[in-house]
Amino acid sequence: MDTNTILKQAIIQLNQMIGHTFDVLQLSKPISTAAALNLLKIISKLSPLIGNLIEFNIVELLNKNNQFKDLGAWVRQDPGFPDAIFQGLIKPSPGFEIKAWFPLATEITVRFKDSVNHFDNQNIYMVLIAWVPEYVTTVASSNHKIKE
Repeated sequence: MDTNTILKQAIIQLNQMIGHTFDVLQLSKPISTAAALNLLKIISKLSPLIGNLIEFNIVELLNKNNQFKDLGAWVRQDPGFPDAIFQGLIKPSPGFEIKAWFPLATEITVRFKDSVNHFDNQNIYMVLIAWVPEYVTTVASSNHKIKE
């Protein structure tokens, strides 16, 4: 067994998650139209929290379906690089650096500045997960209606 085989199997599992909903956070209904509009302006600030919760879920999913359990297990590293790594008998250790991205964000930043040396062994893959709230509703008070 080698690093590449484990990565390929994990990628198959991750690709099966396309369209998957992670139930990681619930926000209560805003109390007013103004509160709803303010929430829309700051929702992208949840990306670090959502990203961490998604990392936990991905590691759980990979271990749940792990046919390589006799060789090791997926663990989340925090802090550390990469975010998810297969710890065990396989060297170099396979891993995924996971980035959460809110595509409707008002700003975009790139904070990933790790050395290219981390990728020399081709044992770490980048995973970009775009997230959006599952339910987006309009809010109307007795005095106002939001125009669609």
